[in-house]
Amino acid sequence: MKHTGRHTGAFLLLFLAKGPTYGGDLLQRCEQELPFNPIDSAILYRTLKKLEEEGFVTSILTTSPQNKMVKMYQITSSGRAQLDRFHEDIEQKLQNLLYFQTHYAKQVKSDG
Repeated sequence: MKHTGRHTGAFLLLFLAKGPTYGGDLLQRCEQELPFNPIDSAILYRTLKKLEEEGFVTSILTTSPQNKMVKMYQITSSGRAQLDRFHEDIEQKLQNLLYFQTHYAKQVKSDG
């Protein structure tokens, strides 16, 4: 079963909470910092568009140090509130996953 990046928005808001940046940098950070990265460029830009439509990020066109036009993304105050909600949701999921791991080790591994 392939993981499709259901927490992509949470990761992008987390990275944007450190400061404004552009899509290419966000993709590079996902590739370098996430232990299991399900995020490709299509998922990243689709998610950024959705976050912007929901008011969680804003974007502006600016010139990069290489003199190219880039779209810079910045988290909004609504985005910070959404990041808090993502944190709570992920914390609950972690508790359920820990329960699974603990019981899997006790029940399945000990039977085998």
